[in-house]
Amino acid sequence: MSTSRTITESALALFYRQGFHASGVEQLSQEAGVTKKTLYRHFPSKEHLVDASIQLRDEQFMARLVAATEAVAIEDRPAAYIDFIADWVREPDFHGCLFINAAAEYSAEQDAPHVLAKEHKERVISYLLKICERAQLNSPQEVAQQLFLLGEGLIVASQVRGAADVTIQAARQMAEWLIAKSH
Repeated sequence: MSTSRTITESALALFYRQGFHASGVEQLSQEAGVTKKTLYRHFPSKEHLVDASIQLRDEQFMARLVAATEAVAIEDRPAAYIDFIADWVREPDFHGCLFINAAAEYSAEQDAPHVLAKEHKERVISYLLKICERAQLNSPQEVAQQLFLLGEGLIVASQVRGAADVTIQAARQMAEWLIAKSH
């Protein structure tokens, strides 16, 4: 594995655990097992590392999402999105959504992390539209948007309140109702 990749993966883990602004360059270099000089050789600034980490998380998240949803029958994929989110929020190292956190910490819409977070969310919606169309739902655009909002709500509720079974069950029931309504 390249040094840049090692630094990016280490930074991503640290940013996800404690936030972007709370993670200093000294801590980032220690986490990656490199000197600050080496870190700066690969990333001219902390902001470059923030951007690289967000982009890596986007790749990882989308790969996991696609693998989870495409492991089931085409007609079951829209509901599998909520199952994917439910499984993720139950993971012991769940600290919310890195993209929601990035948009909150970098709240100006033109800030690069905010832009990257928005682009990620648009990719999720685009993927949901694709699986809703393939499932031959009557209103794929509408259902994709509704599933997206349901998933986002489940993420935030789980980050704030913990991954409560009652919340997850409510999200699954709402997803089933939305999908059934669109057949």
